[in-house]
Amino acid sequence: MYTREAIGGNADITFNTRGPLPVTLGYSYWVGRTFANTAGIYCRYLLVCDEASRKFLSERRHFGAVTATVVRDRVNNVLDPSEGSVATLTLLHASRFVGSDTLYEFNRGEVEVSKYYPIGRRTVFAWRVRGGTILPRNVNLAGQNVAYVPPDQRFYGGGPNSVRGFGRNELGPRVYVVKDTMADNVDDNATALAGEKVFRAVQTAPTGGNTAIILNAELRFPSPVLAQRVRLGLFVDAGQVWERGAEIVSVRNMRLTPGAGVRFTTPLGPVRIDAAYNGYAAERGPLLYQDSVGNVTRIRPSSPNATDFYPPLNVPKTFWRKIVLQFAVGQAF
Repeated sequence: MYTREAIGGNADITFNTRGPLPVTLGYSYWVGRTFANTAGIYCRYLLVCDEASRKFLSERRHFGAVTATVVRDRVNNVLDPSEGSVATLTLLHASRFVGSDTLYEFNRGEVEVSKYYPIGRRTVFAWRVRGGTILPRNVNLAGQNVAYVPPDQRFYGGGPNSVRGFGRNELGPRVYVVKDTMADNVDDNATALAGEKVFRAVQTAPTGGNTAIILNAELRFPSPVLAQRVRLGLFVDAGQVWERGAEIVSVRNMRLTPGAGVRFTTPLGPVRIDAAYNGYAAERGPLLYQDSVGNVTRIRPSSPNATDFYPPLNVPKTFWRKIVLQFAVGQAF
């Protein structure tokens, strides 16, 4: 989605380290640039697809931020908790007053709470709530006032430790990029069903959002076979990533994906394989054409009132495309 190149450092100090609520205050200062997918966030939200605007947004800039983190950790095992809870609150402020460039001025807050309940000797029920929001400052870009949040500071969702019915970072807003619009790249059968052109080779570019919420619930229990080494899991994940407007809190279009998995005990923690069911149609977004030299243009749908139209709604997913496999080391939360 993006590449961040920067030189800088962090300074942190933690107060009340042995108390129930240690607080860490930090300051970060970096000088660098972010190379985002040129046909991603800039074209979707800022409507600046021209090369000059994209070059301006990717120039080297200063980023200064003050952070405050509060952690309440009461779990019995860091790698594989079975009892207790963890709560974390993180606040970040970036502005010109703390050394940041005017394009990097925003406030960011994130909270995460996890709870673990032992059931019997080796069965555990666990849940987690994680959410965050960003309050950006309006800046003038390409003659328009926009609430700009840099790609590297936005929220992303989906993956083995998030909503497992979606690939890594594929939950929420995205754009679709096609580099070949010739007839041999058009799926004629899907086009006939959809009433719009459906291309075979289309890249998905997640753009993230300024608001996110993730909800997880999981039951972990021993396997009937090799119970000392193998455990099973049943889970339900829910969540969404949004590009919030003027409102501070927004909850809409939540996605819920159930699933099951197996965990193998290793010295590094559980090795996990999860399979989640995602019956939702792919998130719709703008379809962009990127030529061989990097110029980007937006392909408009045939309906004059439609904006985000790709992929077309009438193209169904097969059953196996609704199953998403996730591989990871360690529990999801």
